[in-house]
Amino acid sequence: MKFKKTHPSTVSPAYANEQAAGLDISTREEVTVQPLTPTLIPTGIAVEIPEGYVGILALRSSTPIKKGLFIPNGVGIIDSDYRGELFMQVAALKEAVTIPAFDRIAQLIIMPARHVAGMHIIGVEEVEELSSTERGEGGFGSTG
Repeated sequence: MKFKKTHPSTVSPAYANEQAAGLDISTREEVTVQPLTPTLIPTGIAVEIPEGYVGILALRSSTPIKKGLFIPNGVGIIDSDYRGELFMQVAALKEAVTIPAFDRIAQLIIMPARHVAGMHIIGVEEVEELSSTERGEGGFGSTG
């Protein structure tokens, strides 16, 4: 995957080791995140994700525990045709959190998307009823 620094002092994305699923992504500058207020954190990088793939931008597993941050929209989705700077959208859980510049807070995972050879595009069809399952409409925690 190609990437471009949008700021000269940006930390390059890198895998922490050979088994890492995602590239570590760092902050470009110090940012203070207020409680329950979505805040965009610049990363200082733009990427060229290969056609047929998608980027999933997620917090590192340690970030919520160590910093008290969460992603309001779950994960960031980066389409292969996006060329702008990547931003992490985060919010603080309880109290304001200052994240220093160059702190590794996120991971970028590159995954196959719908146009990869051998994968099918899933069609969408509106119906009156869905097929029944043992679980049915059981939601959060219903399977144990």
